[in-house]
Amino acid sequence: MVKNLIEGWMNMSVVDVYDKVLEPHVAEFVDMQMKDVSWKYDYHSNKNYPGKHWHIFCGHNPKEVVENGFEWVQPIWDTAKYKFKFKEKYGLDDYVRIYMNSHTFGLQPHWHRDDGDFTMIYYPRSDWEQDWGGGTMVEGTLGVHEYVEYIPNRLIVFNANLQHQAQPVSRECYGLRTVIVFKCNLVSSMGGLDAIET
Repeated sequence: MVKNLIEGWMNMSVVDVYDKVLEPHVAEFVDMQMKDVSWKYDYHSNKNYPGKHWHIFCGHNPKEVVENGFEWVQPIWDTAKYKFKFKEKYGLDDYVRIYMNSHTFGLQPHWHRDDGDFTMIYYPRSDWEQDWGGGTMVEGTLGVHEYVEYIPNRLIVFNANLQHQAQPVSRECYGLRTVIVFKCNLVSSMGGLDAIET
């Protein structure tokens, strides 16, 4: 089983997309909470470039997430983990940190790779319009990249080692393009990165 999970992880070159992650009333609650957070304009998507975007750190585990006042983010993880069988599919048992990013028209984060094994991005804006853009581009196979549209209550999952980039937001969008990001590692008892490197 460990070998199959590791081979699947190593060969994962596409994005898994999950729609309608939360019940509508829970998704609406998360969206409302996102409108009340105080953003810090201090985060580099790629430290080799000067561009920044807004960022909020939520926590490394459920206890920190609650202590930092972001308990309303935890249901996204709890629901998706069981609903979409993350442990069986990805070998994931928990996240290693949660944070939020946002940008507006004129800000475009750079291509970058993430730390960890998997990146999961949740799109919370219930009023997001298709014409506003703001999806995510992920490095694909043979030089063909995969674009995932920003659709409210959608979660995307991809290998954190793949280059990816938040896409530009239209001039017609006068709000923030917000996302909630879950960084995850393979379950250590199932082999984790040590098993991949040997």
